[in-house]
Amino acid sequence: ALRFCVENLNDEDRFELVRFSTEVEPLFDQLVRANGSNRNKAHDFFKDLKPIGGTAIDDALKKALALRPGRDDGRPFVVIFLTDGRPTIGTTDEEQIVRSVKKQNEGRTRIFCFGIGTDVNTHLLDKITEETRAFSQYVLPEEDLEVKVSNFFSKIKEPVLANPTIKFTGDVRITKLYPSPLPDLFRGDQLVLTTTLLRGRGRIW
Repeated sequence: ALRFCVENLNDEDRFELVRFSTEVEPLFDQLVRANGSNRNKAHDFFKDLKPIGGTAIDDALKKALALRPGRDDGRPFVVIFLTDGRPTIGTTDEEQIVRSVKKQNEGRTRIFCFGIGTDVNTHLLDKITEETRAFSQYVLPEEDLEVKVSNFFSKIKEPVLANPTIKFTGDVRITKLYPSPLPDLFRGDQLVLTTTLLRGRGRIW
């Protein structure tokens, strides 16, 4: 699944891989271009991945979020987080992990979570994705992880609109807008909004 993601990066994309168990180990320690050399290093990195040790979720998320450039160049920055969602190393308190994500992220990064296995901590992963305006997916042992991740990545690799907003003009008063905040839009997406119109006439932008 991860090989598919690396192979299908756009040439102008940048990426990093972070392995975490008892410790957190980045491959490049920075974002690098998705050129042939770096893709080959990523494939070699995959060969050494083994499910050993604990699960340092807090440290892994901190490392991933710290990779975002300090200066916003207009590119969407996303984290694809594959885990069982059960922190066993470092900070293990779920609320503290979510607070840490919120503080460090400041609403700029989407963290898409893939919960893998039969004993997944959906509570924590759903909180992380809700806080970062992303979504979670869960993969059971009998399901094909590669298919789910590749389908997901094929969708998000072509962002169209990030941080969209909606504006009502005229004599319009509305309440209970859903979804709120509005999600990012990717190629092929459809956004359906529901709201309660209390009174007035106007336009929506």
